[in-house]
Amino acid sequence: MATALKLLLVLVVAFPAQLYLAPLLRIGNIRPDFILIILVFVSSRYGRMAGILLGFAAGLSQDVTGSLSLLGANALPKSIVGYTVGTLNGNLTVWTSRVINLYIFGSILGHAIIYQVIMVQGLAAPMGKVMNNILLEALMSSVMVIGMRYIIPLVASKE
Repeated sequence: MATALKLLLVLVVAFPAQLYLAPLLRIGNIRPDFILIILVFVSSRYGRMAGILLGFAAGLSQDVTGSLSLLGANALPKSIVGYTVGTLNGNLTVWTSRVINLYIFGSILGHAIIYQVIMVQGLAAPMGKVMNNILLEALMSSVMVIGMRYIIPLVASKE
């Protein structure tokens, strides 16, 4: 129960950062996804189930507060990231730092691909622009997560 309250508190803190700080750090029309960044840390610490639940709740909250026309556009990719990064729980001492960084980048890249495909579905968006958005979004979030990994180490849960 205490873990669930901690996760809820983390989510409550992440939303104002996403709403007010992310627009200040944007590059073009790409903003950092602080909720995704926090999801990576929580999933790697508490495992797959916590990652899936937090990813779904955070993504659904983003969908409801953003565009109701695409309900699930954030919930699906964030749940998948919660699951994939949750695999790191217990494997942080087995894998090298480079492998962990590459794994995190791949998970975030997968999030960006799924999200962009859902968002441009049915639109006549040029493929070059979509690919540019995918790469910028993945790079921005990955650099922030990997940079923060050295400030706040990902520690496997002892619970």
